[in-house]
Amino acid sequence: MTVMVDSPFLVLDLDDTLSWQPELLAAPHERVDLRHLTGKKACAAPETLSALAAALRPCQHIPLCYWGAGEYHYITLLRLRALQQPVTLLLFDHHHDAAPTQPGVVTCGDWVRHALALPWVWRVVWVGGRRPELQLYLPHPRILRVTEPGPPAPFGEWADRAIPTADIYISIDKDVLAPDDGATTWDAGDLTLAELLSWLQALAGHRRIVGADVGGEWSLSPAQVVPGPKDRRAIRRNERANIAIREVLAPALVPGHPAAPGQTG
Repeated sequence: MTVMVDSPFLVLDLDDTLSWQPELLAAPHERVDLRHLTGKKACAAPETLSALAAALRPCQHIPLCYWGAGEYHYITLLRLRALQQPVTLLLFDHHHDAAPTQPGVVTCGDWVRHALALPWVWRVVWVGGRRPELQLYLPHPRILRVTEPGPPAPFGEWADRAIPTADIYISIDKDVLAPDDGATTWDAGDLTLAELLSWLQALAGHRRIVGADVGGEWSLSPAQVVPGPKDRRAIRRNERANIAIREVLAPALVPGHPAAPGQTG
C-alpha cells in the first residue's frame, strides 16, 4: 500500500519549532504534544526514551514524521526500534551522529551507533559531511559515506552495491542543506534542496521506503516569545524545504510493519 500525498503525517511537538510553519501544518497531520516531557533535549536517559516510545507507539503506523530541532534526532532510533524488519538507513545529515556511545544515555550525536546495534538495521548510508574535516573520521564499518552531491549514476547499479535491503528508512536533518535552502542553529552543509529531492526521487524508484523522518528546524532563543525578522526568514526556508520533501516522499512511502505493543522500549 502506497501512502497518498494527502495522507496524514506525524508531528512530534518536542520544542514548538514546527508551530511556526502554518503552510506545512495546513496539510492533514497528527500531532503528539511532548513539550511537557523533561530531560529530552540533546540526550535522553532510559526512562525518557521509554516515555517517548510509549507516546510514539500509537502513531507508529504513520510513515512520515517531523520532529523539530536537531537536538532530537535520536527520535529516529525509536522509530527504527519499533520497525523490526530488515532495512538500510539512508541518513541525510551534515554530521554522522555516530560518536562513541555514553553509558546510560542516548544523544543526538551517537544515536546512529545505537541504531547499528539493532539486528534489522543492516547498513547506514550517510549522505552529507563533505567538508574536509568531516572526511577524516569514518566512524563505523557498516556506515557507507557518500560525498556526491547528487545520486550516483547509473543509480540502479550503485543502489545494488550500496543498499543491501529491499526496504529503506530515510532520515533527514536539514543541517545537510546549504544555507540558502535550510536554516538550523548548527553548522550548515552544502547540499542543495534540488539535490536532496533528486536523491529522494532516485531512492523511491529503486527501493521501498517504509518510513521517513525530517528534522533540523530553526530554534528561537530561550528569551524569545515570537520570531523576529531573521527567525521568520529562516523558518520560511525550512517550511519550503519541509513541504517539498513531503511532496516527494509521501506518494513513495510504503508503510512498514511496526512491532506489536509491548515489544518496543
